[in-house]
Amino acid sequence: MAKKIVFTTFVLVTVAIVALVLFTHNANAQADAAAADTPMVDFKVLGGFIIEGVVFSIVGLIILMVGYKVFDVATPYDLNRQIAEENNVAAGVAVAGVLVSLGIIVAAAMGG
Repeated sequence: MAKKIVFTTFVLVTVAIVALVLFTHNANAQADAAAADTPMVDFKVLGGFIIEGVVFSIVGLIILMVGYKVFDVATPYDLNRQIAEENNVAAGVAVAGVLVSLGIIVAAAMGG
């Protein structure tokens, strides 16, 4: 079940990043196309953006997983057991806070 959730999250994040890249590139292409007789979509550039988005998604998820493991090692208890078996809400909130803060840092670092 957990693997299915991780895979679904990865797919959704990848689709969201690709959609964001497509929309921002499309807006820039429309502004440039109005000024010149160039095609609105350059598929080589678009393919590069898609590959870049997928690579950044994979790298970001790996960094988040490593950050979770570092946090798990730093705590005196097993987070997986606390969250999954004992339904410890405080541990879940702590992990969520760490993942959100790491996500913000990774997004800022990759975004430039």
